[in-house]
Amino acid sequence: MNCRKHTFVTMVLAGLLGMPALWGEAASPKGKAPLPEAARTAAEGWSQKEAAKKGTAPVEGKTNQKNLSAPISNVPVKPPFKKAVREVELKLQRGQLISEAIGDVDGDGKEEVVDLLGNPVVEKSSFMGDLYIVVKEVGKKDVKYFIRPQNLGGYDPYLMLADVTGSGAPNVIVAAPTGGTSGMVDFRILDFTGKKPDEIFTAADNRGVQIVGTYLDGYRARLQFPNLPGKMQEVVVDLSRNEDAYHTLNVFDETGRVLPSGQRPYAQGISELIPMDTDGDGVDALITTQKVIGAVQAAPIGYVRTLWAYRAGTWQVQDVSFRTELYTKPAYQTSDRVKGKSGYEIIPLPLDTPVGNLYYPHFQKFDAKLAWKMNHAMEMFYRSKIRDASFGSRLHLSYDVKYAGKNYASILVMGLYSDHEMNEPIIQGFNFDLRTGEAVELKDLVRPAGKFWTMVRNEAQASGVSLTEKDVKGFYYDGAVLGLFYGDNREFDLEEDKVLPFMIKNRLEEEFLTSQSKEEKERNAEKKEERKVKTTESEI
Repeated sequence: MNCRKHTFVTMVLAGLLGMPALWGEAASPKGKAPLPEAARTAAEGWSQKEAAKKGTAPVEGKTNQKNLSAPISNVPVKPPFKKAVREVELKLQRGQLISEAIGDVDGDGKEEVVDLLGNPVVEKSSFMGDLYIVVKEVGKKDVKYFIRPQNLGGYDPYLMLADVTGSGAPNVIVAAPTGGTSGMVDFRILDFTGKKPDEIFTAADNRGVQIVGTYLDGYRARLQFPNLPGKMQEVVVDLSRNEDAYHTLNVFDETGRVLPSGQRPYAQGISELIPMDTDGDGVDALITTQKVIGAVQAAPIGYVRTLWAYRAGTWQVQDVSFRTELYTKPAYQTSDRVKGKSGYEIIPLPLDTPVGNLYYPHFQKFDAKLAWKMNHAMEMFYRSKIRDASFGSRLHLSYDVKYAGKNYASILVMGLYSDHEMNEPIIQGFNFDLRTGEAVELKDLVRPAGKFWTMVRNEAQASGVSLTEKDVKGFYYDGAVLGLFYGDNREFDLEEDKVLPFMIKNRLEEEFLTSQSKEEKERNAEKKEERKVKTTESEI
């Protein structure tokens, strides 16, 4: 039976905002940590590439003491001249294709396919070592560029593109989670606008900002940022919530006095890196997160967030914040990777921002250009919501894959935006034609449109709702229900027995087989009968 639903998403949000409110792009956690022994073994003999320009920038802290910040430079970065295509002759070793991205990475006006390749360090392992990048012009077989970042390996590595140098051409960002409880990710950023590929964000840059940590009497820790411009900044953090652990590990005695254990709080390398245009100049800055570890790695003292800008060939700190809580665990968790009918996957990529934790849907194991189109459309939606978030607000976004067919996919993004006393639910349906990567309109899914909308009006009126084609702002289909969004985040559901007759001749040539379709009904009835027979036999 049709019913009217007011969709309201409730989620637990937390984490103090300590950075500029504008944020950005899907990415995964990252940081620099020593590679596992297996990875180091595989790394022996890796060919090394040019050392990239590097800048060591410190971070600021924020708690009840000092607010550390540095103004963002507005010096414009002049784009270089477009470079000509050059031939490259080299022999590549074999490797598995791990991730792909498409963009004009060298600024010559032609799009390139960027492939990340590597090999499992151990057979059947998901830890990939010997990672390297191959760049080819779209539709061409010849290799245009090749680079092997220094000592890079990790679990399920992936690529992102973002212009962090101001050249007008996107840089290639490689993320390689190192595994373990630290949650660290090893990042590299590559630039292809010069005469040869350049590694501009290196292993050394993954260290992030440096702190000097000291335990103080009274279950406290002092964190100092010695490399910031001007006077040394510091914050003092209360550790009493974990005092039992600090007793056990001989950091404090039972009265809260510091013991001479030699232990100190320290900052891990970067565990997350997100590119985002924070000042509207068209160039992405980098926003990084580092855990500050005390006696127990699983219970960090806090988190350092840093805003970096690429200036004069180095990474310079623009803003820093410290917080003791990153965010609370969300009430809603997205499902794990979903496999589509043709073998593609939609996986969740966690994205931590100053305004909350998000989950970003990402197509993979699919045609690179089509996947890029769909991923980009969803990225832009996430970017817009993060940009619009005001200082001190909270944002949570996650998603649910509603349908993953052969030619059609439907993804529902849900969330909650909280700003002081105001809570605003967020609902957005993404429907894609998997043959083209383009968005699907409802008129492509249901035919004939005239009779369909007559049915919708009648069903809505029967439920006391006035609903026409002009009122509908979005939709999703999950194989059993067609959800129509209208008004102020309201949803009207049409059951499959009402909509399936209109979906048979859809323009996507998708065969919708659901629990209420004739074939599936027959199969379900047969299975039900078989279960009855088995139950009867077991009782006998």
